[in-house]
Amino acid sequence: MRGRPLWSGRPQAIQSVAMWSLLIAIIGGGLAVLGFPPFGLGFLTVPAVAMLLLALRRAPSALVAALVGAGYGVTFFGLLMWWITRTEAIALLALVITQSAFVAGFGWFTYRRRNLPLWTWTVAITGGWALMEILRSLLPVGGLAWGGLGYSLAGYAPARGAAAFIGVTGWSLVIVATAAVAVHLFEGEGERRIILWPVGIWVVLLGIGWIWPAVADGPALRVTVVQGNSPCVERCAGDRVAIYENHLRLTGDLAPGSADLVIWGESATGFSADPLTNPAVAEAIESEANRIGAYFLVGGDRPVGDENFVNANMLFDPTGAYVDEYNKRHPVPFGEYVPWRAVFGLIPATNRVPLDMLRGDGPVVFDIGEGSFGSIISFEGSFSRYTRDHVREGAGLMVVATNERSYGVGPAADQLIDMTRMHAAENGVDLVQAAITGKSAIVTDGGVIYDVTDLYTEDVISGTVHFRTGGRTLSNLLGDWLSALAVAALIVFLVYARLNRADA
Repeated sequence: MRGRPLWSGRPQAIQSVAMWSLLIAIIGGGLAVLGFPPFGLGFLTVPAVAMLLLALRRAPSALVAALVGAGYGVTFFGLLMWWITRTEAIALLALVITQSAFVAGFGWFTYRRRNLPLWTWTVAITGGWALMEILRSLLPVGGLAWGGLGYSLAGYAPARGAAAFIGVTGWSLVIVATAAVAVHLFEGEGERRIILWPVGIWVVLLGIGWIWPAVADGPALRVTVVQGNSPCVERCAGDRVAIYENHLRLTGDLAPGSADLVIWGESATGFSADPLTNPAVAEAIESEANRIGAYFLVGGDRPVGDENFVNANMLFDPTGAYVDEYNKRHPVPFGEYVPWRAVFGLIPATNRVPLDMLRGDGPVVFDIGEGSFGSIISFEGSFSRYTRDHVREGAGLMVVATNERSYGVGPAADQLIDMTRMHAAENGVDLVQAAITGKSAIVTDGGVIYDVTDLYTEDVISGTVHFRTGGRTLSNLLGDWLSALAVAALIVFLVYARLNRADA
C-alpha cells in the first residue's frame, strides 16, 4: 500500500503529520548527538535511530520522508560538528548539506519499504543504513566517517572488544537493527518476545568483547609524547618556528634513556623550520636523539614548488639520522587543498588555503628493532581503512599525529580520540595520539586510555605500549564484512522484489 501524494486529501491533517514526523526526527538527531563526546552516552543512539525510523514510517509521502531524513541529518551533524565554524561558518554549512543529503536518501528509501514484514523490513533498513555509511565514507571529496553510530560505543570496554570481530561499522548495524525491531513492536506489529533476538545479539557480542578483547601482547616500547602547544589558537606570525621551539625546549627536559620513541605531533615542524631543508633544525633533532638515545617521529609539512606541499611524519633514528617518512594520503577538503580550485578558488575564504597537499602513495611501516609501527595523520585517524591497511602491512603499533588547533576548545579532539581508540580495538593494537595543542593520548589494552593531556597546554606524557604479535583480528582480516553482508542482503532483496513485481 502506498501513501497518499503530498498535500492531497486533507491538507491540514497531512501537514500536521508531516510536522510531527519532522519534529520527532529532529529530536532523534539531537538525542544521537548525546552519544558522542562531550557527552558520551552511547546507549542513546538506539532510541535516537528508532525515533528517526518511526518518523519516516509515519511520514505522509516519500518526499516528506526525504525532508524528515534531512531534518535529522541537519540536527545531528550540525550539533555534532559545530566546532568546524571556528574555521569558516560556510564549512559547517557545506558539511551539513552534503551529509544530510545521504540521510534524506535513506529517508526516501525507508518510506518506500514501510509496509514490509518485520524481518524483511529489518534486513532492508539495516542494508540501507550500511550503504549510506559506506557512501558517506567515500563521497564527496574523499568522504567523512565522523558520526558513524558505532563510534558512540567507544566508552564501553565490552563494545570495543567486540569491535575486533564485527568492526565499528558492525556496531552501527547492530544499533540500527535493534532500533528497527523496536519500532515494529512500538507500532504493534509482531510479538513482544521478538525483542529477545536483538537483546540476545547484544548480550553475545558484549560477552565476547568482555572475555576475548584483542590486545597487544608483544615487546614493550617506552613512548613519550611532547605536546609543545602554539602561541595562538589559529595562525599567527612566526607561529611555526615558535611551535618547533616549544617542542625542542620540552624535549630538552627529558632524561637520557627515558624513552625509546619520542613523538612530536602534526606540524610540530615545517616550512622554515623543516628538518630536511633547515640544517639547524636537523642538528637540533640529531642532538636530542643522541642525548636521549631514542627514535624520533616528527610531524612537519614541507613546501613542494610554489603550489603544493607534503604533510609528513618523519622518523629519525637514535643517532639523529633521517630514516624514512610517511606522507599523508587523505587531505582535509578546503583545509589542506581546494577541490576543483578553478571553481571553488573564486570563493574568498579559500585564500586561506594557498597550497594543495600532495597525497602520499600508501602505508609506510617503520621497523625500529623491538617491532614495527605505522603512523597516520589527523583526519586519516577518523577512517578505519587507514589504520587497517598499516596493520595489514605489518604494523604492530599505531601512531596518530594531529593538529586540531583551528577548532578551538571544543569536543573535536575527544571525538577523534574515540574514533582512533575504536580503530585500535578493531585491530588489537596499542595506539599513541600526538597533538601539538592537545589532546594527546596513550591508548593501550584494546582501547583503554592510559593517559591524556588537556587542550592548549604544554605537556609531556610517557607510558609503555606493546607491539601486537598475536596475529590479525577478524576485523582486520575481513574489514567491514558485516556491512558488506548487509548490502549484499539488500541487493538480493531488491532483485527478488523486482523479479516478483513486489513493491520494493
